[in-house]
Amino acid sequence: MSNIQELFKTPIYKVKLNLDNKIMKDYCFDLHKKDKGRNISNQGGWQSNDLMGKHEPLMKMIQEITNHSNIFANNIELKTPVKIDNCWININGYRDFNREHNHPYSILSGVYYLNTPKNCGNIFFKHPCNDYFNYDWNNKSIVNKNEYTSPEWWLPSEQGNLYIFPSWLTHYVQPNLNKKEKRISFSFN
Repeated sequence: MSNIQELFKTPIYKVKLNLDNKIMKDYCFDLHKKDKGRNISNQGGWQSNDLMGKHEPLMKMIQEITNHSNIFANNIELKTPVKIDNCWININGYRDFNREHNHPYSILSGVYYLNTPKNCGNIFFKHPCNDYFNYDWNNKSIVNKNEYTSPEWWLPSEQGNLYIFPSWLTHYVQPNLNKKEKRISFSFN
C-alpha cells in the first residue's frame, strides 16, 4: 500500500466571528481622523500606528482573537499562552492594497475583516519555497494547481473572517476595486 506523506505543512487557522462590526467600523473611521498613520505594507490607504491602551469598542474582538490564537497555537503545539504584542487597523479605499510582506520577530500573525465590500480584494499567501517553485513546477508541468502545486493560494476577504498564520508566511492583499466602499481590517502579531 502506498500513500503520500505530507511534510512541512503550513497551517492557517480560519474562523468566522460574530461581532458587532458596525460599532468597530465607526470606531476605526474615528481613529483615522485622529491618527496620521504610517506606511509599512500599505500602498495607498491608511494604516494606524500600533494601538496602545484600551480601545473599548475593539476589546471583544481582541479577546476573541486572543482566545482563537491560543487554540491555534495549542493545536500546532506552540507554547501557550500567546498574547497580542501589537495590533493596528488598515483602511483601504479604491485601488489601495497591501504589498507582499511577512511579520518578523513574531510567532503568529493574523487579520480580522471588519468591512469587505464586493470586489475589495482577497488575501494571498505565498508558498514558502516560492522563489524556487516556478523553475520546474510551472504551467508546463502542472495539470491543476492545488495546495501541493500552487506557488500561492488565496483566501476570501470576507467580513467576520479571522485568519491566523505563522508570522514568517509571506502574504499580500489585492487592491480594493470597489469605488464606493473601503475595506477595513484589523491586523496583529
